[in-house]
Amino acid sequence: MQVYKTFLKILRSKIGVAMIYLTIFLVIGISSANSSKETGDFKEVRVGVGITDNDNTKASKNLCTFLEKSCNVTYGEFDKNEKLDKLYYGQMGYYLTINEGFGEKLVSGDTEGILSSSSVDGGRRSSFIESKIDMYLTTARGYIASGLPADEALEKAGKALEKKVDVKIVDSSSGGFMDISYYFKFMPYILMSVLMFSLCPVIMILNEKEVRNRTLSSALPQRSFLMQITLGVLSFIVLIYLFVTVFVPLVVFGAEPTSELKTAMLNTLAFTLVCAAIVLLVSNVITNQELVSLVGNVIGLGMSFLCGVFVPMEYLGGGVKLVGSFLPAYWFEVLNSALAGLDGEVYSKELAVKCILIQLFFAVALFLATFALMKTRKARNLDKPDPITENPEN
Repeated sequence: MQVYKTFLKILRSKIGVAMIYLTIFLVIGISSANSSKETGDFKEVRVGVGITDNDNTKASKNLCTFLEKSCNVTYGEFDKNEKLDKLYYGQMGYYLTINEGFGEKLVSGDTEGILSSSSVDGGRRSSFIESKIDMYLTTARGYIASGLPADEALEKAGKALEKKVDVKIVDSSSGGFMDISYYFKFMPYILMSVLMFSLCPVIMILNEKEVRNRTLSSALPQRSFLMQITLGVLSFIVLIYLFVTVFVPLVVFGAEPTSELKTAMLNTLAFTLVCAAIVLLVSNVITNQELVSLVGNVIGLGMSFLCGVFVPMEYLGGGVKLVGSFLPAYWFEVLNSALAGLDGEVYSKELAVKCILIQLFFAVALFLATFALMKTRKARNLDKPDPITENPEN
């Protein structure tokens, strides 16, 4: 197992890069997952409203009573300077003047000029108050239009507006997949980076011409040489896979081994095989180790931006999605989003099988392309004449 030991020795010198990427990945993944848990409680904020009622009818009083339920109402006459001061210092968010004839015009269906207001333009508080006023006017006009007498219509409108809907925020942080979906979302980039920058240089060193010539001239069979390299690659890939898909979710996040998590693990396994195939192909195509960083970043960042790793898929255009569908990371993200119910994706077993099989197809195609390249290169080397036999005088 000399080759296997040598593989691990070289890998140990490159492991620092993998640790850096894994550390960054864990920081981003944990922070993203924790932010998804922050549901918070909904609290209705009472806005200060100043009201001047110049109509003083049942209709205007009903409007004032309705606003009192959700706002801090102050009645009186307010001059211009007083309004400006209180609006500027945030003591009041809205001033409403109910003009004379409000009740009569409301009953007749004419709402033009029945109210006057002062507020900070574009403010959330003013939008809130205006929505409340529109709610009252719309409800009152609806009951009046039904043919009921004005007093009865206004009374029914007031009772209808008293009804409240209980809002309950559902907490999905009970060990569900939603909590760690953002962790898995960045998996394609980190797996590609870790495997590319760690394994690719090791394989390239062992594939150098001088090293291979020495190996081939030794008593070690070539099949044993390839098997030991394969064993080294598999050992590292399995270690990384178990760390990012088993240890971190179950131990760090404390997630329950639900069916969604198990499907996410299968999804990650399929993409890990894709990454291994890409690394193997790249290590047999390029010969300069200085190009590994450039090629790795182009592949990793390119797939991440085109396939919805860094940008939610719902924000990607149709053309970008079309291009991304020809890349394996796209199908990883489709299944991950479906498991979490994000980006408009709906989970189904058929979708899970489809996404995983497409990724496996990419992996198989890349492995076959690599083996074909290695076979072609070997055939070319065998066809080259031996300089000693061709030039016996030398």
